[in-house]
Amino acid sequence: MVKSFAKARNFEFIGDHNNDSIVIGNYGDAKITAIGNFNLSGIIYCGKNTIEFNMAGDGSASFTGVCKKLMIRGMDGNCTLNLSQLTADIVWCESVKGNSVIILGPTRLIELINLDNEAVVKYEGKPLLMNYSLRGNSKILGWKETEGDHRSLL
Repeated sequence: MVKSFAKARNFEFIGDHNNDSIVIGNYGDAKITAIGNFNLSGIIYCGKNTIEFNMAGDGSASFTGVCKKLMIRGMDGNCTLNLSQLTADIVWCESVKGNSVIILGPTRLIELINLDNEAVVKYEGKPLLMNYSLRGNSKILGWKETEGDHRSLL
């Protein structure tokens, strides 16, 4: 069997952007960069691939769908990343700073979370949390309680 390796696709939104029709299909890894003032939303279907986010400035992004691995390389400023409707197998949050908020959907494994300042990560269900680092007033919260599970703060 011969595998073809597609190059990573780069989606860059620099400056003032409003886009609610972003569609990312299962054609290899994808990188989404948003810098400035932005309001983004769309659909992701990458069941066998990685989605990578880099965000800075003021804005919000909301995506639905599925991906194998979700990597949040960097978030800084007053950003909100709503992935409550995105199912991911593995989540990796490398650097989340400022007043950034990340809302995660159904996830099996959270490999890494590094938070600083007032950053908040909210997760759904009971994912396995392997490694985390909290600095400043940052928090990791369970945002959707399942029946009989009353965890709210690590």
